[in-house]
Amino acid sequence: MARDRGIEHIEEITGDFLDIISKRIAKKGKVKILEAGCGHGVAMAGFVKRFGDKIEIIGFNLNKNHGTIDKMRTQSIAKEIFTEEQFAKIRNLPKIVYCDGSKKLPFKSNSFDFIYSRAAVYLFDNKVNFFEECNRILKKDGIARVAPGFWSLGTPPGNEGEPYGIEIYDNGIRTYPEKYFNKIKGVKLLLNKNHEELTLEIKKTKDMKFNLRFVASIDYNYIWYKWMGIKSIYSTELKFKPHWKQ
Repeated sequence: MARDRGIEHIEEITGDFLDIISKRIAKKGKVKILEAGCGHGVAMAGFVKRFGDKIEIIGFNLNKNHGTIDKMRTQSIAKEIFTEEQFAKIRNLPKIVYCDGSKKLPFKSNSFDFIYSRAAVYLFDNKVNFFEECNRILKKDGIARVAPGFWSLGTPPGNEGEPYGIEIYDNGIRTYPEKYFNKIKGVKLLLNKNHEELTLEIKKTKDMKFNLRFVASIDYNYIWYKWMGIKSIYSTELKFKPHWKQ
């Protein structure tokens, strides 16, 4: 179950992300980390276990049904990350806030050294807005690595099959999202070490612009009960106004 995956899963999907954090801690002494879609907080507990008081870590969920501090405590003890006595003594206990990842995040600009997400972005209505928000709240030299939750952000035009996450229309023609994102300064697409899952990396960049208009989202679960995830549809027509609205 995605919401109770531990820190080892972060290593699987984000490559050398933990090594980068370790080096930044060695350089700065302490870093601030955000997990988007932290679920039960098991991975955050793993971060505290590994890095101790050298980190401040915050996670967000859509609502309390997705995870709470009490659930994090229960899961951390059950998975033997901490004993009950050790958990009670944690000075930098992770925090969980509740918000919609598709909208403006409730954090100040230039707040975090690192952001990561394992299995949440595929459920966001407006994924690009989240990517832009990551850039906003990252500090200088900050890095975000997020797994969109799909093997591919979007299938090539005319090759629909399994559900995919993002659909982009450029001048009315569908374009491959990976190709579009690779042109954006500060954005890079990575494959994990097993080449089984895509990860999007965002490095803090001044005036990062995706230049996309959010058009609509489609929840696959409404289409078929066995499907999961939300397709986000975008257009490069930023100023166009539909004729029927004029």
